[in-house]
Amino acid sequence: MTKGPPAYAWDWFARQRLLWREVRSRLAASSTPAASRYARVETRSEVVPLLRADYAHHDTVRAAVDAVVRELVFLGHTDRPFAELGVRNAPRGMRWWWTALSGEQIDAPVAVRGRSPSVAEDADQLTLDEVLRGYGD
Repeated sequence: MTKGPPAYAWDWFARQRLLWREVRSRLAASSTPAASRYARVETRSEVVPLLRADYAHHDTVRAAVDAVVRELVFLGHTDRPFAELGVRNAPRGMRWWWTALSGEQIDAPVAVRGRSPSVAEDADQLTLDEVLRGYGD
C-alpha cells in the first residue's frame, strides 16, 4: 500500500486549479467505481480531500493524479533530468511530485547572496517609501 504525498505536496497540488479539476474530470468520466463519487463533487474543498483520502488506497485515483501531474506539470518529460525542464526555484511540493514520478532526487533551491531562493538574482527589493510613491507599478 502506498503512503501517499506529504501535506506540503498536496497543498501545492491544491493550489493548481488546472490539476485537481482535470483529475476530477477524468475520474468522473471513467468507468470505475470512483466515477460516481467524483461526479458529485465540484469545488476544491470537496475534490482535494477526496483525492487525498483515495490516493493511497485506490490505484485508479493514484494513476489519474500521477498522470495529470506528469502530463500537465512536467509535460510528460519525467524521463530526463529535472534541470532540463528549465524550472528555476521550483516549489517544494512540485519537487516532491517530480521525485515521486521520476525517481530523481533534486536539491532545494539555493539562496542567492543572502536572498530568498524565490527572489531572482537581478531583482531589486523596493523600499516601503518607493512602494508608497508608486515606484514599480
